[in-house]
Amino acid sequence: QQQVMQTLNQFCQLGDFMMYLIAIFAEPGQPVVVRQRAGLLLKTRMGLQAGSITQDVADHINRHVMSAMEDSNQAIRHTAGTILTTMVQIRGLSACGMPLEKLLENVAGGSASVVEGSLSALSKICEDALANVERALTGSPKASASDAELFVNFASQKVVPRLLDRAVPASPPFVRQLALECLNHFALSGSFNEGMCPPLEQHRLRYIEVLGSMASDDNPDILQHVCKGFASSIECNWSCLTEHHCHIILQFMLKASQNPVYEVRLEALAVWKPLTARQDIWALAGKLLPELVPTLLTNMVYADADYFILDQSHLENDNADRADSLDDIKPRFHKESNNIDGDEDDGEAAEVQTSTGWGAEWTARKAAASSLDALSGVFEEVVQIVLPHIQQKLEHSSWEHQEAGVLALGAIGVNCIEKLAQFLPAVMELLLRLCSSDKPLLRSISCWCVARFSGWICSPENPNRERVISSAMKVLLERSLDRNKHVQYAAISALATLIETAGIHAAGFLTETVQTLVKAFSLYKVKNMQTLYDAVGTLAWAVGPALAEAEYARPLMTCIMAKFDTVADSDVTTLPLFECLTTMVQTLGKAMGEVIPKIVMRCLKLVNEIAMMVQIWQQNPNEYERPDRELMAASIDLLAGIVDGVQDEAPNLIAKLNFLSILPLALKDSTSRTRQSGFWLWGSCTVHCMAPLGPLLPELLPLCAGGLSASVSITVNKIGR
Repeated sequence: QQQVMQTLNQFCQLGDFMMYLIAIFAEPGQPVVVRQRAGLLLKTRMGLQAGSITQDVADHINRHVMSAMEDSNQAIRHTAGTILTTMVQIRGLSACGMPLEKLLENVAGGSASVVEGSLSALSKICEDALANVERALTGSPKASASDAELFVNFASQKVVPRLLDRAVPASPPFVRQLALECLNHFALSGSFNEGMCPPLEQHRLRYIEVLGSMASDDNPDILQHVCKGFASSIECNWSCLTEHHCHIILQFMLKASQNPVYEVRLEALAVWKPLTARQDIWALAGKLLPELVPTLLTNMVYADADYFILDQSHLENDNADRADSLDDIKPRFHKESNNIDGDEDDGEAAEVQTSTGWGAEWTARKAAASSLDALSGVFEEVVQIVLPHIQQKLEHSSWEHQEAGVLALGAIGVNCIEKLAQFLPAVMELLLRLCSSDKPLLRSISCWCVARFSGWICSPENPNRERVISSAMKVLLERSLDRNKHVQYAAISALATLIETAGIHAAGFLTETVQTLVKAFSLYKVKNMQTLYDAVGTLAWAVGPALAEAEYARPLMTCIMAKFDTVADSDVTTLPLFECLTTMVQTLGKAMGEVIPKIVMRCLKLVNEIAMMVQIWQQNPNEYERPDRELMAASIDLLAGIVDGVQDEAPNLIAKLNFLSILPLALKDSTSRTRQSGFWLWGSCTVHCMAPLGPLLPELLPLCAGGLSASVSITVNKIGR
C-alpha cells in the first residue's frame, strides 16, 4: 500500500495526470473497479487542483463523463455524476452549460440506464447548487451569488419543468422516485417558499399536483418523497394551498401515518407538529383527532426499526461496570456559548445546542410523541380522546405497550396538567411503581415521565405535595444508582429537573440526595458523569446556602476535587466539571477556601495555554488545528464564580494569585463566548474588588467600548455593571 501511495503521489506531480485518469475511467475495456477508482481519484484531484483546470481540460473531462453517464454499469454512471457535480462546483454553471443541457435531454428520454444515470447526476448537482443558493440568501462569504442567481433562473426555466414532466404515474417507478427526490431538494431547501427564489414560485402548484398524483402509488420509496413534500408545504404555509388542498393533504398524511411500512410512517408523522403553528387549518385538523390520536399512540409502541437502531445496552439489566465507548459521547459545549456572534465563531459550522426532550435518534415513536405533545397544547379535546387509549396501554400485558402509555402520558403532561389534576395522584403512584419495572426501557421512560410532572409535584396547589415530593425523590434517588446506565441517565436527569422545580424545598432531602450523589461518583462512567456534574450544580443552585453545611459540602467537594485532581484537560468531562465547580463556588463561597488557590492556578494555566495555542494557530493556520476555546471560556467563568463566591475576600485572593492578568487575553479573543466570559469576570470584580482593576483600566476600557457595539449585545449586561 505504501508503494502504491508513493507511486500515486509521484503521478500526481504530472501536469496531465487528470487526463490519464479520465482516459482510464472512460475506457470500457478496463475492470469496473479500476474505472471507478480512477473516477473517484479524478474527483479528488479536481478539488485539489481546481485553479489549474482550464476550460479545454474541463470540456475534455465533461465529454468523457457524459459518455460514461450512458454506461451499463450503475456504479460507473453514479461516479460520472459525482465528477460532473464536482466540475460544476469548480467551474460554475456557465462553464458547464453543454453537459447540463445534455443531462436534461437524457432525462427526457432514452434507455433506462441513461435516464437513471442522468437523473442521479442532476439530483446531485441540484442539491449542491441549492446549498449554494441558501448560503447566498444568508449572505455567506462562501457563496457565489452570481452562480446562485444563474442556477435559480436555469432551474426555473428548464430543470423543474423537466422534472415535473417525468414525475407522473406513466413514468417507470425509478424515474418517478428520482424525479420526486430531485424536486424535493427544491421544496425542502425552502427554494419554493414565498420570497426566497421568486422565479421558482410559479412551479409550486404544479408540484403539489404532482405529489397528489403520486399519493396513490404503492411504492414505499415514492410515498416517502410524497410525504416529505406535503409536510414541507404545510410547514412553510404556501399561499397557493387552498383549504381544499390542505384537507386532502392532511387526509393523506393521516393514512400514511398508518402505513405498514415504517419509513413511510416516519415521514408522514412529520406534518403534525408543524400543523399546530397553522391556526388557519386547526379546524381541519380538529376533525381528524378521533382517528389521529389513536394512530399516534400506535406509533409510540416500539417497532423493529426502533430496536434496530437501539443499542443493546438499553435492554441489559446490569451494565453499570462496563466502560463507555468514547465514540458514543457527543461533544459538550460550554453553556455560555448559546448565543454566538463573534468574528471568528463557527458560522455555518456552529450548531445551536437545544434540547427537545425526545432524544438524539429520531424515530416514528418519538415523532408521534412530539406530535401528541404539540397537539395537546392546541386542542383541548386531545385529553378526553387520549386518556382511554393511555389507560388501555398501561393495563396491557405487554411491557412495550405499557411503555408507550407512559410515553403518551409524559407527552401530554406539560400542556394538560390542569385537566389531568384529578387523575395525577393515581398516575404518579403508577409511574413510581413502573420506575422499578424489571424492563430497563420501562424504568427509564417512567423516570422521564415523572420529571414531566415535576411542576404538579411541587405545586402549592397539590394537597399532598410533601408526600408526593418525598415519594418521587426516594424513587428517583434509588434509580439514579440503577445497574443499567441508561436508567441512571434518565433518573439523574429527572432528579435534577425535580430538584430545580422544588427549589428550596429540595433542602429537606439533602441528606439522602448527597449520599446518593456521592455513591454515583464511584458508579458512573464517563457519559453519565457529565450529567451527574449538572445534577450537582442544579442542587447547589436550588438549595443555596443550605448546601454549605459541612455534612453536605464536605463529601460532595471531596468527590469533585478528586475528579479535579485526576481528570486531564482534554477529558470530555472537564468542561461540565468546571461548570459544576462554578455553581458550587458561587453557592459555598468561602467554605471552599482551601481548594480555591488550586482551582485558580489550573484556570490560569488553561487560559494562558489556550491563548498561546490560538496565537500559534493564527500565525500558521495551515499547519495547526484551530484550538477549541470552550474550556478557556469555562475557566474564565469559574474565576468569575470564585469572585462572586468569596466576595469581600476577593481582593486578598487577587493580590496573592493575580488572576486578573488574563482579562486582556479574554477580552481580545476573537470568539464572543470567550469575551462574554471575560466581561463576566470584569463585572464581578467591579462589584467585589474594584481596586485591583485600576491598573488594567487603560487597556480594558477601549475593549469595553468595542463590546458595546450592536454586533456584540450579549456582553452589555456584564459591561453595565
